[in-house]
Amino acid sequence: MRRRLAAILVLTAMLWLPAVSTAPIVNAGSSCTGWGSTRIPPTSIRVYRTTGPHAGTVQTVDFKTYVEVVLAAEWPPSWPTAALQSGAVAVKGYGWYYAMNSRGGSGSGGCYDVIDNSNDQVYWPESKSATAGEVAAVEATWYESVTRGGSITLTGYRPGNDVACGSDSDGAHLFQHSARNCAAAGMTADQILQTYYGPNVALLKPPVRPAALFLSPGSAEPLTALSSATAIWTEEPGAGTSIASRSLALQMAAPIDGSCAVDRWLPASPPWTSTGASPQTATGLKTGYCYRFVVGLTDSASNTAYAVTGTLKVDPLAPTASFSNPATGTIAAFGNPSATVAWTESPAPGTQIATRTLTTEYAAQPVPGSCAGAQWLDGGTTHAASGPVMGGLVHYDCYRWRLTLVDTAGHSGTWLSGVLVEPAS
Repeated sequence: MRRRLAAILVLTAMLWLPAVSTAPIVNAGSSCTGWGSTRIPPTSIRVYRTTGPHAGTVQTVDFKTYVEVVLAAEWPPSWPTAALQSGAVAVKGYGWYYAMNSRGGSGSGGCYDVIDNSNDQVYWPESKSATAGEVAAVEATWYESVTRGGSITLTGYRPGNDVACGSDSDGAHLFQHSARNCAAAGMTADQILQTYYGPNVALLKPPVRPAALFLSPGSAEPLTALSSATAIWTEEPGAGTSIASRSLALQMAAPIDGSCAVDRWLPASPPWTSTGASPQTATGLKTGYCYRFVVGLTDSASNTAYAVTGTLKVDPLAPTASFSNPATGTIAAFGNPSATVAWTESPAPGTQIATRTLTTEYAAQPVPGSCAGAQWLDGGTTHAASGPVMGGLVHYDCYRWRLTLVDTAGHSGTWLSGVLVEPAS
């Protein structure tokens, strides 16, 4: 029997859901959302729906919306502010944990992180919506996370009994009724969280200065680039502030012994800068050089901080590719559950393509019918030649494909297809 860490509460009465038939968890073969930060919350979460008009499918849901809906379903809105805030952190931490630690769940539409019922947390957007107090509780604690040993903690919770504050604490669950008594006695949300998840946990709070997490180029191994590169990042404002301005710049350096591990970076030539939000694409990269992006964030309190991406190396001998479907550079409405992905390949003279890696990337539509500003996530890989049929496309999502080719001489290059926009229905 799978563990049950969340329960629905209606005011102060405990109400357990009846058994619900759910999709079986199978080995999906790859990570799902695969979020990597313990400071910046995920931008989205993959939810297997068992109720409502989308039952049987996997939806990509804005993470803050997910937390607000779950809090509305799992916590009475009339409870003290500190109880709602501790509940918001628990709900968020539970989803955050599984956005970082895949259990291999798979259903119609691909992998999922959580199920929408009492097997995980109740996500019923068709019938549950957060009150102003619940929204405020989520906002007040949005950049707070509970960690243990440097990792996100699985913040389970249960109704428990109406007993003295903390008397039923077990270090793994927030017992809602006794936690309410803690709030009524004047404890803060942080004190409640330490009481139930402590003592060996750390509560990470928003930093004094803003912070950025680059999703691409990431901080891992250097990537091979051609004549353009796209920077994608998420932002964490400092405590009580918002991001007021951004400055993104491209830097370059000559490799040393073929490596981009250099100690001196200069402004790119020709210069390239931007003040726009994520994502931003730089063009005009020169062969044989290393590049990286630097973003500066200034908040509403005039604090400024900088973040640096991993490195890119422009390889003139890398094989090239061009997508014919979805055609490179296009954004097209599609509306089908599967798509044939096709491209042409051009290896350098004297070489052949040794390996191919085709990665499906998906994103929730920031605005219905648009993929502008989407935060792309990994949806699994294949090593097929041109022409594979990629299934499991679902409504409300955007799709694109990332192709990496490696030739027999060891040179590699990566290309992005155009974008398919799945309609709302």
